[in-house]
Amino acid sequence: MVVRYLRALIIVYLFFPLSGLLVIVFSVCTGKPLGMEGVLIVLTAFSFTPLLTAMRVWMARRSKLGQGPFTYSFDSEGIQTRGAAFDQTIKWAAILRVRQSKQFLFVFISPSRAFCIPLKALTEQGVLDQVLAIVREHTDLR
Repeated sequence: MVVRYLRALIIVYLFFPLSGLLVIVFSVCTGKPLGMEGVLIVLTAFSFTPLLTAMRVWMARRSKLGQGPFTYSFDSEGIQTRGAAFDQTIKWAAILRVRQSKQFLFVFISPSRAFCIPLKALTEQGVLDQVLAIVREHTDLR
């Protein structure tokens, strides 16, 4: 279901820029310059996806669930996440994968969603090695 949703979203996001590109290609191939309405169609097509993305980011930031600070606790049961409007526990069995980059620990709770925990914050609190040990015990940390 998630994969199907992501494919549909990718198609929608690509449709508009590609349609604008198609209008430009037809104009070049036929040798007819774009009129005012053609230019407006192309501008609308190229601006739709960035505007939609900006709107989704703005809406997510306004949500009470998206407002920090967040507290993460790791133990043998799973990961407890706390924020101003929520308190949840995600068991290790529900965590798809955990990946470590140079700056973040990514805890994937779905194919397209992950908690992004700054390694700097874990290092400053002196718990990085403990957290990584717990994560390695319950997942395939890479």
